[in-house]
Amino acid sequence: MSSLISNTELTQQLEALLPSCANLIIISAFMTQPATRWLGHLITANKPKVKLVGRFTPNDFVKGASDLNALRDCINNGYEVKALANLHAKIYQIDHDTIFNGSANLTGKGLALVNNGNLESCSRVNACEQSKAFINKIVESATNLTLNTLDKMQAYLEQFEDADKAELPAVWPEEILSQTSELFVSDFPLGKPGVSLNEYQLNPSLPFAQIEYAKDDLVLASTLFKQTKAYCWLKAQITENHSDRDLGFGQVSRLLHDVLCDDPAPYRRDIKGIQANLYGYLALYASNEIEIYVPGGRSQVLKIKNNFT
Repeated sequence: MSSLISNTELTQQLEALLPSCANLIIISAFMTQPATRWLGHLITANKPKVKLVGRFTPNDFVKGASDLNALRDCINNGYEVKALANLHAKIYQIDHDTIFNGSANLTGKGLALVNNGNLESCSRVNACEQSKAFINKIVESATNLTLNTLDKMQAYLEQFEDADKAELPAVWPEEILSQTSELFVSDFPLGKPGVSLNEYQLNPSLPFAQIEYAKDDLVLASTLFKQTKAYCWLKAQITENHSDRDLGFGQVSRLLHDVLCDDPAPYRRDIKGIQANLYGYLALYASNEIEIYVPGGRSQVLKIKNNFT
């Protein structure tokens, strides 16, 4: 049975385990140089295989939550560094038997490596196959970063004056960092249009958090909606897979259930709620492209508008 420990205790246990580990996976929304250098000193001798996954959105670097130079150090050290825009988890997997899971990021404050560090907590658990599969799915879903990618990120951020950085997009342009192709619940609206959610405040990089932030600008919100993976997926189901017939609510529910990569998979009733939220956004921001109609007063059906090309 696992028990809670503080981030100070987490750091102490990592300092005991890391010098002899052969494989290390760290999933942390944020990463900064005090922590990555601390990590490097611990594993210099044994040179384990290291995989790091972070959120790494434009605002994370502007606000100092993550550090481009820290990531450069990691790549130069031979670590595999990856980005996942909707990440909020903090997980440390050492070899194939130990996992720490909690609130501590791989940062100076998160691991209490600097003065006035955060008060965090986590638990240590044995690594069962299900947990390792969940971690592996996160790693596989993330996008690889290279030194060239980091240079492009820095050049992009330098284009913005300090006064404009508050208006930075929550995700990178596709030419800098492509979105992962997998679909997760977080790629879809977690609530109805116009509803403020704690999840959106905690992770403003979520696509529908961005739309809610821009809701007073109908043109911008519509553009952002039509760029989401959720909308692009839905439109593809109509135009590519079902070009000979319109798509009913139940059909979309089944397709959505099969495509979501979350582990564990959401219940069908939850999927129907997510789908209903998506239809609300569809009616508000893309009614010029896709029509929702109810033939005979029954299920909602989707079809591409004839005048849309």
